[in-house]
Amino acid sequence: MACNENIIKNMANEITRNCQTHNVQVENEFVIYMIELLLLNPKYGKLFTKTLNRDNLEYFVNEFVSMMTGDQTTINTLKMQFIIQTNYDKLPYLIEKHLDSIETTLRPLVVEILEGDPEQGDEAEFKKLFRKISIYIILASGLGNPGMIMTLKEGMAALESVFSLEDLQLFVALPRSEKKEQLTELLAIVSGVRLFNRDCKKGGDQIPDLPFNLVDAGKACLAALSNSLFGVMQRVNTLTAAIEDTVAVESETGNVMIMLPDNTELSLENYQHIFNLLAFNRQYEVIIRRLLSDVELMVSNANLYVERVREALENLHAAVKYKAAVPVAVVFPLFCRLWHTWRGMQNIMYLVSTVNRLMSALANLQGQMPMPSDTLDAMLAGKEIITDQQRLSRTISIDERLSMGALRSYVQDSPLNSEEHTQYLGFCALCLCAGALVPGNPRFGLIKHVGRRFAFCSVKMATQFSKEPQRYVNEVLDYARNNPHVINLLNIWEAVYKVRDVDSLVVKHVKKIKVHEKEIQTETHPIPEYMEKNYHWDLWEWKRRACQWASIVNCRTKSTQTNYSHLRSEIQCQTVEPRDKCYQTRKDAGMTTDFSNNFIWGLRGQIGYGQHWMDFVQKSHPEKLKAQTFTACTWPCEPATPPSDSDFQEQFKEKKALFNTSVTTIKSIRFSKFDFSWYKE
Repeated sequence: MACNENIIKNMANEITRNCQTHNVQVENEFVIYMIELLLLNPKYGKLFTKTLNRDNLEYFVNEFVSMMTGDQTTINTLKMQFIIQTNYDKLPYLIEKHLDSIETTLRPLVVEILEGDPEQGDEAEFKKLFRKISIYIILASGLGNPGMIMTLKEGMAALESVFSLEDLQLFVALPRSEKKEQLTELLAIVSGVRLFNRDCKKGGDQIPDLPFNLVDAGKACLAALSNSLFGVMQRVNTLTAAIEDTVAVESETGNVMIMLPDNTELSLENYQHIFNLLAFNRQYEVIIRRLLSDVELMVSNANLYVERVREALENLHAAVKYKAAVPVAVVFPLFCRLWHTWRGMQNIMYLVSTVNRLMSALANLQGQMPMPSDTLDAMLAGKEIITDQQRLSRTISIDERLSMGALRSYVQDSPLNSEEHTQYLGFCALCLCAGALVPGNPRFGLIKHVGRRFAFCSVKMATQFSKEPQRYVNEVLDYARNNPHVINLLNIWEAVYKVRDVDSLVVKHVKKIKVHEKEIQTETHPIPEYMEKNYHWDLWEWKRRACQWASIVNCRTKSTQTNYSHLRSEIQCQTVEPRDKCYQTRKDAGMTTDFSNNFIWGLRGQIGYGQHWMDFVQKSHPEKLKAQTFTACTWPCEPATPPSDSDFQEQFKEKKALFNTSVTTIKSIRFSKFDFSWYKE
């Protein structure tokens, strides 16, 4: 990875400066701690895999600053983890670290003592060295302040009682390693002497009454931790009751999701805020329980050390009582024993003071996290708030036991299946996929996967997990690396670190689209009907029509007279002359107007002569004619008396004019000569 320690420090410095521009005060060490957690996410970790790009660095810094200025619930959870990680550890390590810090502080003075080599006969230099040894013993033992004259005199007197100036001259001549051993031995003996003198009421006013103070401090610390635990458990029970039934699993896809209740104004962001707030309080609970367990151990050890101090003082009094002198081999081990016991009480007092300091810092963070009462009231409507102990004591039916026993990798509950041996601190593994910290119930039994045991809040959750255990483990890891405040809470840093290079841990399953037949009532004609007359579905038909239309453009219509074009049939029709009808009205009745119809007789089917014009004129008021005797017929019938020459000429001119008029309108008429045989006769 391209991000080494120096690069991370430079990134932390730049992030700190950017946070200050947004009025956010943050420690540089906390920024480094948070950077290390964020780099476990490939979204940020792969930005610096090969080379350090300025654009990627700027993007990461902006993301970090947005987190710091955003939701403070997760940031306070991370701060709480950082405080415990940097200021607390296992008790032996804390004591060792404390003693090392004392030794480091006094190292310059020890070096002066070890390197001191006054000349023989220089009494002033030897007294100066003796004074330095006395100051070192007072500071290293923690029995007073050498800056006070009375304390310094008591220390020098106690040192002189066991270590004279002649012994100091021999001390100067010793090798460096032996000097250091003898200096450590003098520390134990002189401190024991001063403690014995204090018990004898011969000085030691600056030495605190450690046995009494230690017992009182331990009791006060236990009471403060118990009160803090009681308060945080009330908040935890409230938050858990609000969200324990919101996590559901889809039966078809197996996806874990948050079910929002109907007819509510709550949103997904409200539930996410409650999840983060529950994680903060659960982290606070874990820390308080850890401190409470350690303080109980401290108090029990303190009582043991107090009893040992009392026994050591009794032995010393018994050894020196009624005696003017006591052998060194007898009394020096008693002084050393008294001092080592006292040093143990000092260490316990240091641990108690460390716990009190941490409690003050955690209480400050707790005060910055108010409970959203309106949101919780809406979530808790109709629900009962129960404790974790009540959840564990719930009665399990026989069907549930049989269902759990039939699952693969089922592990029965046993005393070994405690939170230390159960993954995710005993929280339900499926609920963690959505970020909900719902306690699991070990009485249901556990599911074992890859050598690890997982607890669940219900049989349904356990059944679903047993089908695809690795899938849901990956979902928990994916949620953790996207929400780094739960990594150290659930103790899964190593598991997240192993998958830091995997881009996609989770593949969300999608529901299958279901198709089925269903009858529905629709409107008869929602759109007005329209039928295209020229529509045809066949493409080749359209191509054929296109070719046809293209050829028609180049065609021309012609008419030809044939031998059979004259074969026409004569049309005869019967007509009825219109007649006037009058009605009695207030208005004058209308009248039929005169109109004329002309009819040319013999146009069709007539060969030869005989075509003539017939005038149909209707009178407006025709009168019914009575039957008359026919005397003569019209032309062409032969008259009874032949016409004269003058009559014939006039008749001929009229017929010829009529003929010329008919020819102009009908060009296809063929006519022959008139038959004038009647004239010759």
